Amino acid sequence: MNRWNFPSAKRISINGFNNIGEEFKDNPIPALAKEICQNSLDTKFIKEYPNGDKTIKVTFDEFWIDSKSIPGYDEFVEVFEKEYEFNNDFYKNDKDVPNFYKSGIEVLRNNRIRCLRIADYNTTGLIGSNEKHSSPWCNLTKNAGVSDKPEGSGGSKGKGKFASFICSSLYTVFYSSYAKDGLKASCGIARLSGYDLDDGTTALGEGYYESDEELFRIPELLNLESNYPRNEYGTDIYIIGFKDDTKNWKKKIIASVIDNFFLAVFKDDLEIDICHGEYVLNQSNIEEYLQDEEIMTYLSHETPYYYEILNNEKEDIICEHFSLFSENDLVLKLRIDDKNDKYTSLNTVAAVRSTGMKILDIKHLPKLGCYHGVLEMIGPKINDYFRKLENATHNNWSESRSANPEEAKAMIDKLKGFVKETIKRKLTAIIKDEIDAEGMSELLPDDELFGDNNNEKEETINDEVVSKIEIRETPIKQNKNSNKSDEGEDDVELDEYGEIIKDKKPVNPSSEPHPNPNPRPEERYSKIKRAIIPSKLRMRNNTILFSSSVDEDIVKIELNISGEGYKEKVYLKNVKVIKNNNHNNTDVKYDFIDNSIYLENVTRKDFYLIEYDIDNYENWTMEVDIYGNE
Repeated sequence: MNRWNFPSAKRISINGFNNIGEEFKDNPIPALAKEICQNSLDTKFIKEYPNGDKTIKVTFDEFWIDSKSIPGYDEFVEVFEKEYEFNNDFYKNDKDVPNFYKSGIEVLRNNRIRCLRIADYNTTGLIGSNEKHSSPWCNLTKNAGVSDKPEGSGGSKGKGKFASFICSSLYTVFYSSYAKDGLKASCGIARLSGYDLDDGTTALGEGYYESDEELFRIPELLNLESNYPRNEYGTDIYIIGFKDDTKNWKKKIIASVIDNFFLAVFKDDLEIDICHGEYVLNQSNIEEYLQDEEIMTYLSHETPYYYEILNNEKEDIICEHFSLFSENDLVLKLRIDDKNDKYTSLNTVAAVRSTGMKILDIKHLPKLGCYHGVLEMIGPKINDYFRKLENATHNNWSESRSANPEEAKAMIDKLKGFVKETIKRKLTAIIKDEIDAEGMSELLPDDELFGDNNNEKEETINDEVVSKIEIRETPIKQNKNSNKSDEGEDDVELDEYGEIIKDKKPVNPSSEPHPNPNPRPEERYSKIKRAIIPSKLRMRNNTILFSSSVDEDIVKIELNISGEGYKEKVYLKNVKVIKNNNHNNTDVKYDFIDNSIYLENVTRKDFYLIEYDIDNYENWTMEVDIYGNE
C-alpha cells in the first residue's frame, strides 16, 4: 500500500521554513532552471551514461489536474490542517508560517491544481532506487545535503533539489524515474515545518509518499497525466501547486539557461523545450533569443558578449592556454568589444566548468580598453577541485570551503592571475596600435594642443598606454601630538597632506571647523565609482593627457603603481590641471582630496592635461584609473 509517512520522534526541536531552500527564494524560477539543467548534464559523467554525445533534452510543461488526484490526497489535506492548527498557536507574532498552511488548504480544496512537470531525456535516470543509502536516487529523494557525484560533474552541495520545492505553493514535489539499471521508481516529498502530535512526539515536518514495503520509493512510474508516457531512460519531476505568481516564467527559464549554460547550448550538449514547443532553445536558435527584447530584460548584460566569443570564427579572438592541474586544462578566449556599446566597460571573463555551466564572472580586471572573455576549465581534476570551493548556488568560490584554505587561495589566485596577466600581455599592444591608428600622436600636450612652441625643445614621445615614471614614497606623517617636528618646532600640527600648520593656536575641536574646508571624499564624492574608458589617454614625464568618452559632471582620477597581482596608490604633489578646447588653454577648477583628483563638468570635446610631481627616483609601472558617477 502507498501512503504519506511523516516521521516523528521525541525530544527534537521544531524545524522551521528557513531551513528549506533559503538560498533560492530571491529568484526561484532562474534557480530552478539552473539546478535542473545542471543535474541533467551531470549524468554525462556517470559511467553508465547510455547515449554518448547525444544532446540532453529538458522539458518544462505546465498542466492542471483534479486536486483529488494528488496521490494520498485525503491524508495530505489532514496534515496541512494539523500544521495550520499547531503553527497558528506556535507563532505568536509572525504569521507567515500559519498563513502558508492556510493558503495551502485553499489550494488543495480547489477543484483543480496547477502543476509543472520537468522531464529529461538522453540521460541515465536516477540509478540505484533499490539502494538503502548511497545512490543518485537516494541522494535526490532521501538524503539531505549529500552529494557523491563523480569527478567532473556540476553539483557539489546536495542542496540544488530544494529549488523545486520553493516553486511549489505546497512545498511538495513528486519524482518518477526510469533508470539505466532497469529500475523504475517514484515517490512524493513534502518539505514542511515540524508540529507536535497527540502521542507526545514531534513530526519532523518532512513527509514521504512511499510504499509500505519499500522505504522511500514506489517500484513503478508515477503518471499524473494520462497522455504522458515515459518509455526511455530519464527522470520526471512534478511540482505540485506550481506558484501562480511566477509571471513570465517561460522567458525567465530561457534567460536563465542562456546565462548559465550558453557554452552547453553552443556545443549542442543541452536543449530546452517549454510547454510542448511553445519555446525551444537549442544550438541553432540561441542567437534569436539573444536578440529578443523581453528575454534581454532577464538576461545578464555580459552573456551576449560571451556568446559572441564562442560564435566568432574570425581572427580577432585571442586564445591562450594554461596548465594548472594537468596540461592545458585552462583555455582563455578574449575579444575586443565595440567601444560604442554602452556595456563594453564591464570587462569581465566568464569562468565555465566542463559541464558547460558558468560559475562566475571574473571582475576587477586590467582596464585596457573594452573586452570580454570566456575561461573554460577542461578535465576532471580542475573541475573537481574548484566545484568543492563553490557555494550552494554555484556562483562563487571561497578558499574557506577547502580543508586547506591556503592552498585553495593559491589556486584561485593562479587561475585569476593567468587571466589578468594574459589580458595585460595581449591587450596592451592592441590598444597601443588602436591609439596610434586614431592619430593620438598628433594630439600631444607639448606641441600645438597645449601651446608649447619651443622649437629648441627636443623630446621623444613614448607611445605606450603604460609607461615607467619616477616616484618616491611619501614620508610618514608626523603625529600632531609629537613634541618636535623636523624643523624643531614644538606642538606642531600637520594638515591632510603632511604639511606643517604654523602659528596654530589651541582650539576647542567641538566649536571650531576642521582645518580642511573640503569634506572627505567618501562624503562629497561617494558615488564616483563607475569606471570610465577614456577616448584618448597618454602618460609621460609626470603628465597625463586624456579626453573622456562621455560627458560627466564629476570625474575622479587616481594614479597607481601596477604590480604582480596588486596595485598601490601613488602620492602626488604640485598638481595642476589645464583644459584645452579648440586650442585654447584654460586652468580648470579641481579638487585634490585624499590623493585623488576630481574634475567638474568634463565633456567629450575637451582635452585635459594634468601635471604633477612625485619626489622619488625609482622606476615603476604606472596605471591611471578614471571614474565617473555611479
